[in-house]
Amino acid sequence: MLTVDPYIPLALWFPLLLAVLAAIVAYAFVLRKRATKSARRGIVTLMSLAAALPMIMLLNPTWVKELPPPAGKPLLTILVDRSASMATTEGEQTRYRQAVQVANEVADDLESRFELRVRAFDGGSDTIELEQFDGQNLDADATNLATAIEDSLDERPQGQAILLLSDGIHNAGGGANRVRASVEKARAMAAPIYTQTIGGQANVDDLEVSLALPQEMAFAGQTLPVEVTLRQRGRLTDRVTVSLVLDGETIEEQEVALQPDGTAEATLEVQQADAGLYRFEVKVSEHPNEVTTLNNSTTLLVRVVDEPVRVLVLEGKPYWDSKFLLRMLASDQAIDLTSIVRVGDDRFIRREIHNTSAASANTAGEETDTAEGDATATTREQTWDVLDSVDPLFADPDWLDGFQVVVLGRDAEVYLNDNRIEQVKRWLAEEGGAMVCMRGPPASVLSERLGGLMPVRWSPATEQRFRVELTESGQGMAWLPATGGGLQSLPSLATMAHPESPKPLAVVLASAAGSSSATEPVITYQPIGSGRVVVVEGAGMWRWAFLPVEHQDRDDVYGHLWRSLVRWLVSSTGLLPNETRAVRSDKVTFDPTERATATLLVRETQAGEPLEVELSGDALDQPQRFPTSPAGDTPGQFRVVFGQLPEGRYQAKVVGSPGDESGATTAFDVKGNLSERLSIAARPDMMRMIAQGSGGEVIEPGDRAALAAKLQQQLEDNFPTRVERVPAWDRWWVLVCVLGVWAVSWGFRRRAGLV
Repeated sequence: MLTVDPYIPLALWFPLLLAVLAAIVAYAFVLRKRATKSARRGIVTLMSLAAALPMIMLLNPTWVKELPPPAGKPLLTILVDRSASMATTEGEQTRYRQAVQVANEVADDLESRFELRVRAFDGGSDTIELEQFDGQNLDADATNLATAIEDSLDERPQGQAILLLSDGIHNAGGGANRVRASVEKARAMAAPIYTQTIGGQANVDDLEVSLALPQEMAFAGQTLPVEVTLRQRGRLTDRVTVSLVLDGETIEEQEVALQPDGTAEATLEVQQADAGLYRFEVKVSEHPNEVTTLNNSTTLLVRVVDEPVRVLVLEGKPYWDSKFLLRMLASDQAIDLTSIVRVGDDRFIRREIHNTSAASANTAGEETDTAEGDATATTREQTWDVLDSVDPLFADPDWLDGFQVVVLGRDAEVYLNDNRIEQVKRWLAEEGGAMVCMRGPPASVLSERLGGLMPVRWSPATEQRFRVELTESGQGMAWLPATGGGLQSLPSLATMAHPESPKPLAVVLASAAGSSSATEPVITYQPIGSGRVVVVEGAGMWRWAFLPVEHQDRDDVYGHLWRSLVRWLVSSTGLLPNETRAVRSDKVTFDPTERATATLLVRETQAGEPLEVELSGDALDQPQRFPTSPAGDTPGQFRVVFGQLPEGRYQAKVVGSPGDESGATTAFDVKGNLSERLSIAARPDMMRMIAQGSGGEVIEPGDRAALAAKLQQQLEDNFPTRVERVPAWDRWWVLVCVLGVWAVSWGFRRRAGLV
């Protein structure tokens, strides 16, 4: 078939044709006196033909040839979920049996028109035969829809589709975004996914205990409140007992009222007089009818130190934000606080708050708030003075080394010239310090050196107000409040600088509500050597500590967040003042399917020593030793990989460390993923997103007869008839004809004496 596809618009081609015809008519008129009638007729005919051929080529005549379809039948992959949640019985059958029944019926209907492939999946996926359905184990602790979809995509140019039979639960890493990326890949490969949701809104009966912070740090003798969240699924009981246990001995018990399908909070108190690592267990009473008792207890690691964390706050001018932050930090006995606030030109107020014993405070004539007769109790002592300049402080190259955390407010450029920025950079990289920018950019104009330390870049903008929500990474961080979803209900923050996309190594923990974390970061951090830099966007967070009556239930979020942030920074970077080495597990609880890892920090003077970490636990026959490897180019920082471990409780210790060096010991648990047993409500919304995002459809139960027609129509719509297009210019004989006509026309005119 021959078609045209003009190189130029027809609105231009027709005037050009008229111009060519007019030129030929004019030339024929001129030839009346120069050539005979027969010669004129021949010349005009040949010139008309020579001009017509290029005009025809401008229309781009193209030969269209239909290609034969690919050999074989189109491919249909049937994906059947075999995870633990599919063992849920609804009606007379389990979800898995319902899915197998649908798969067999579809196979019987479509095997004559499609090439069928059957795959079963849970955390992974593999190809099976229809006869192997009965031999599948439904005990997997995770469902990974993303991996199942990607493993099913065949590298075919066309002619494939997927039928997904699942309850729609995805509890593997990456969340819904990971599934969405796999769906987009399927759409790009023209592989529509048809989904049928198996199961309904089933629930289980269960009691669960969890901690806002599974890792805590306290000063020796300090009373540490531990926030415990209790959750009841179903209607098991109206009251439960929560207890705090250490080394098999119950330290404290509380009775808590609990509503059906509700949550309740309790506060337990921990106090230890001696420094060390203490492994507590928080338990909730068991009920004989609950689905599992594995989540009736959880581990609390408390590292008690006898030297507090030293925090330095540098503020360019007094702000409400810094006032409330200083008040909160000053109330924490685990923190020695130094603040420097610029109140005028060449005038700085330095305030120091640290721990002291009641006996020494009374000797000095100071008032204390300790109990009468407790002469050894710890109290807080405060001193302040006025400085004309901070130059003498920074002149000492080791001054910053006395702090573990530095908090920068706004207008902090007065403290950070180029030389001091180099000091800060060395302190971060070599000493493992942590720097926190509490209200976005620490200076109105960031120098190149200071900007290089920041995890994000900023651009000027008009004032914007926003609320905060956690990203997926933020929800997994231990220092953020357990009620992170409630951050959106807190007062909004304001910013005059728009944070742009974070840098490659940066991690976004919170974003502006309703936006993606990649474009509107609110809390971001990035590593600098063995240290970290954290940026908290927005002014006005002080209002979180001064909430109106309707938000009094969240009155502790502000203090909780900042105290947890300081502890997270200190526990994950750098060594405490009295530590020569420290090992820290990267998580308190690992999954059996992931590698358990830890970080080992040593003083630089000891970094050359060969180091090993000994792992012991109730699931190991005997302690095992693991080598360490350098963590990049950072001196004194090492990584240890324990690998995948069976479920149990473990303790890791640096080989050769003194028994009283608490930092050289850490502990962690390995527990299976309970999501498959507890969150068993089907997710038709997830299945709908998969179908619509890939170009497929949702198949309702009982609509099996129409499935074949839908698949066939989908394949026809997505894969139209293939054709081959060959333009006339690509044919050699066309070019020869054009050149031949031009040559004959020129020769005829020359013979007539016109050239």
